[in-house]
Amino acid sequence: MLTITSISTSFVSLFFLLVGSKVYYSWRKEKSPLLKFFAIFLLSFGFQQLFFSLGAGLVSSSSQINVMFWAVAHIFMFIGISYFILLPVNLRIPRWEKLIFKIVIGLSVAGLAIIILNIPATQGQLLANNVYLFIVPAMSGAVIGIFTTVCLVFSFFILFSASRRAQDKLLKARALFIAFGILVFLSGGPMHNFVKGPGLTFLADILIIIGAFLMILGVYIPKIFSKAKLAKKTQ
Repeated sequence: MLTITSISTSFVSLFFLLVGSKVYYSWRKEKSPLLKFFAIFLLSFGFQQLFFSLGAGLVSSSSQINVMFWAVAHIFMFIGISYFILLPVNLRIPRWEKLIFKIVIGLSVAGLAIIILNIPATQGQLLANNVYLFIVPAMSGAVIGIFTTVCLVFSFFILFSASRRAQDKLLKARALFIAFGILVFLSGGPMHNFVKGPGLTFLADILIIIGAFLMILGVYIPKIFSKAKLAKKTQ
């Protein structure tokens, strides 16, 4: 059954999977750790949105089945954010990369365990306006909200700090684009947990895509400008 939520999140999933595949192939050519972390983040969120879409009434009207899809979606959420946080860490404090990754993975495993234990108390509900809403126990909601917010806000402050200290204009622009992309992404992601109208559902997904697009610009901005300079020289 097609619902507003399943349609909206399907488009987001397609965007993330296509762009993630592009970044992945760029990483295969250049072997840049930034491209690697970003590719894993994009592909993980592509699959996260895919399973969220499947759970939003697309495959079944059964609340129990849809909650299972919802839980699987959050496995990919934890994976994506665990790798994304390495992007700013690698740019600003690479010596802490392994330690921070271990901490975030540990928190992800603990958070996922809480979500799984609370599956029996989680429900999926199709509203009269064709929006599919997951009614999540407070503990699961807190785990998801706190984990994503802390990791992304931490990443934002690292990148914003890096932009203020950077002397090179391209590096400054890269850090700012990724940092503000995080803010937009962060404003759209959590909206899915409480929006009940079609308009706000689409707005949440549009903000997620805009946030990802800003981060993509940040990752590729040095390459974009280097190609532009090369094109001017050859004219």
